[in-house]
Amino acid sequence: MLNYHTLRRNSFILFAFLIHFTLFGQAGKSIQQKRIDSLTTILNKQSSSDTLTVNRMSILSHLLARERQFELATNYVQNSKELSEKLDFKKGEANAYNILGIIYAYKSNYPEALKNFSESLKQWQKIGNKKGVANSYNHIGSIYESQGNYPEALKNYFSSLKIYEEILDKEGIAMSYNGIGIVYRKQDKIPEAFKNYSKALKIYEDIGDKRGIAESYNNIGLVYEAQGKYLEALENYFASLKIKKELGNKRGIAGSYHNIGVVYQQQGKYSEALENYLAALKILKEIEEKWGIAMSYNNIGLLEYKLNRPASAKKHFDKALILSQEIGQKELIADIYYNYSLVDNTLGNYKDAYENYKQYIVYRDSLVNQENEKKSLEVSMGYEYDKKAAVIQAELKTKQLQRNAAFAGLGIMGVLAVFIVYFFRLRNKKLEIEKQNLELQRREMEVIKENEQFKSRFLTNISHEFRTPLTLINGHVEVLKENGREEDFSHFDEIEQNGKRLLTLINQLLDLSKMESGQYKLEYKKGNVLNEANMLVQSFYSYAEQHGISLILQQTEKAKILSERPFVFSSEALAMIMTNLLSNAIKYTPVGGSVTASIDYQNDKLFITITDTGQGISKEHLSKIFDRFYQVDEPGQRTYAGSGIGLALVKELTLLHGGDIKVDSPDNGGCVFTFWLESSKTEDVESIDSVEQKTDFPSNEEIEIKNNELQNAELPLLLIIEDQPDLRSFIVQNLGEEYRYAEASNGKDGMKLAKELLPDLIISDVMMPDADGFELCETLKNDVITSHIPIILLTAKAEQKDKLTGLETGADDYLTKPFSLAELKLRVRNILSFKELLRKKFEGSTIPSAEEIPELSSRDLKFVEDVTELVEKNISNLQFGVNILAEGVFLSVSQLTRKLKTITGKTPADFIRNMRLEKAIELLKKGESVAQVSWTVGFEDPVYFSKVFKKHFGFSPSSVKR
Repeated sequence: MLNYHTLRRNSFILFAFLIHFTLFGQAGKSIQQKRIDSLTTILNKQSSSDTLTVNRMSILSHLLARERQFELATNYVQNSKELSEKLDFKKGEANAYNILGIIYAYKSNYPEALKNFSESLKQWQKIGNKKGVANSYNHIGSIYESQGNYPEALKNYFSSLKIYEEILDKEGIAMSYNGIGIVYRKQDKIPEAFKNYSKALKIYEDIGDKRGIAESYNNIGLVYEAQGKYLEALENYFASLKIKKELGNKRGIAGSYHNIGVVYQQQGKYSEALENYLAALKILKEIEEKWGIAMSYNNIGLLEYKLNRPASAKKHFDKALILSQEIGQKELIADIYYNYSLVDNTLGNYKDAYENYKQYIVYRDSLVNQENEKKSLEVSMGYEYDKKAAVIQAELKTKQLQRNAAFAGLGIMGVLAVFIVYFFRLRNKKLEIEKQNLELQRREMEVIKENEQFKSRFLTNISHEFRTPLTLINGHVEVLKENGREEDFSHFDEIEQNGKRLLTLINQLLDLSKMESGQYKLEYKKGNVLNEANMLVQSFYSYAEQHGISLILQQTEKAKILSERPFVFSSEALAMIMTNLLSNAIKYTPVGGSVTASIDYQNDKLFITITDTGQGISKEHLSKIFDRFYQVDEPGQRTYAGSGIGLALVKELTLLHGGDIKVDSPDNGGCVFTFWLESSKTEDVESIDSVEQKTDFPSNEEIEIKNNELQNAELPLLLIIEDQPDLRSFIVQNLGEEYRYAEASNGKDGMKLAKELLPDLIISDVMMPDADGFELCETLKNDVITSHIPIILLTAKAEQKDKLTGLETGADDYLTKPFSLAELKLRVRNILSFKELLRKKFEGSTIPSAEEIPELSSRDLKFVEDVTELVEKNISNLQFGVNILAEGVFLSVSQLTRKLKTITGKTPADFIRNMRLEKAIELLKKGESVAQVSWTVGFEDPVYFSKVFKKHFGFSPSSVKR
């Protein structure tokens, strides 16, 4: 089952911020409108066509774009471009392409924006305008960053930074630093992001650029937020918002509201978060900022989900996904699919949850992969190397100018050059070594990961070998308890108890493996931990009494505070830890001894000490007592042998809960186990990995056979596919005499028998030789011959993802070993009853529509439609019969008969006759003669037709009136 996670989000950094510095100043709206009106008047009156006209059109299109008047802006810039081409005014052409890119960027049409910015770059390069080239690189970097193509974004940002530094353009340098910082932050390279944002802020403060200062505050706030420093983040966001309001920058104001809302949401202040999200959404709709609107819908959806309103959350995610796909924002699409999986999981739509989670993985992997990281590193290092190479060249030029001054200077320069070359070779060699070390570390991590995966697969497979015999044990006990003698019940209970103990050990082994591989997650709740700990101790009182041991519960005065102070803890972890320690203490304490449980509270931590008066453990074993599978093997010590799993599980659980455990064994005997747990900082709103719900079925339930007079051939046929012959035999012997049975020992034979016999139901194991249950299920469900057969999968794979895989392949039901025989009986009966209800819908003469039989699978519905269509086409064909129909749907006559009767309850002959008679009554109502109708619907003899018609409908065809 999917695990909940903390808030996922794309921080709101507006594209407009990255481009507006190079475009125009941030004037008030009234002043800007005056400028638009003035330029419009001048251009309307002006008849000349010169470069001054081109420049005026460019300025006017800038201003119109800012006011979201895109159609007018586009018209003016197109006119500007055409006039520039006529005048051969290259600067005007370059500027026109630049403005078109800006307009498309405002409209979130990133492909078209990239196309125009790239054309602008070519024009600026042709005329040698360095500032124009730098601006184009910066714009292109912004587009790539918005699309999630971080290596290309970095490449262009570093290119713009290099040129801005050459021409000493401080504003451009700061803008490039901010762009680089944004990419690093999105790649989770927080220190690098903070470093670049801080450089940008310092430059903006030096030149007094309020717009730049506001955006730098915003970006630094994002870094603090990523580090969990929410107060510092809010301080920077509010400082940014204040300046943006002064400037009237709507896009920036919306971004600040959005980021403030995210921080409040992460703090659990949902009302404040919603208020800010809605404020941002309102502004973004006004300015038609699609990327921002999609982001707002996504975060409002997450908030609705947190407030346990999944239906409302899904509506907002739908809106967000449509917009994100429209603008090609992969990073946001990945987040939305992940959020879909959470909502579907909450609603119980596990198949949809699985599909959405797969989509999330696809988009996530396309964004963050090793190749991207490698390219980003190469771009960053390339820039640093070019920058240092430029410095070296400057130094060499200075040395060359001084060479004529003195011959000695030439020698010094030569030595310096050699030293520099040596230094860079040494540096490159060092980088190569570091690269090799990184590669070795990566390979080492892969080996470790492969080992962990191997161990996990091994434990899963061996659990299957445990669960199968356990199923046989528990199943036979269930049968014996139904029919056994009362004096044998104690033996049955003992067998059943040991079966449960074995199942517990299997589960502990798998849990321990999950913990060590980092796949085990605890669910936390806020509550009275003192009360729960007391109840756990008290639940062992009768167990201790049976063993003749005194169980004592003690609490310190500080511990009593916990009854009033909330403590966030995992109830599951606390129960497993205390159950292990208390059961061990009682087990290893002799009759007449005592076990003491002491509860204390210190430094915001819960301390629990379990002390027994047993023989104790020798010192050499104490350090290894928590190792997996470690057992004390000394004569006279620990009389009851353990599995070596329980204490290892306890150790891992305490560490997972932010605590630890220690053990001591005094010289005078006994053991003292002390563990402590920290109150968790986060509380789960609701548990998604809670204890699996199970339905109890009466073990003595008897299934009534409705008609004992039926011959065996009329009984439902069940195909049992299981590689363990004992379990296969057990299922056949105990499901009852109301079924016929066929058996197969592997998936390959099972598929062959299924196609030959077409059984009414298949019960199959999952882990089998030749072909497993998933493959069998998928193959049969995708074959027109067998697609109608219901399948129940039996498996030792108890993970939720395995259940989803089974259901995804088309399985009708899924039972985990060890299963209850009564439950299996009930599920078989329910599925067959369901199929019988479906057949009743076909009892009439009319074929039901698709809307009337939604429970019929799409493949089986297509089969019925194909059969119906084939009969309708041959309704007048006297030679048309079962053989031709079977050939038409590519089945043998026996396969067609079995499949059609299973779905509709009718043989092919009955199906054809019913359709012909339905067509006949339709034609008779139109006034056609009985003879003509009989020939039209495929009856050669009108007399025989009348006889069949009357037998079917209860009245003669001649009595049908128009």
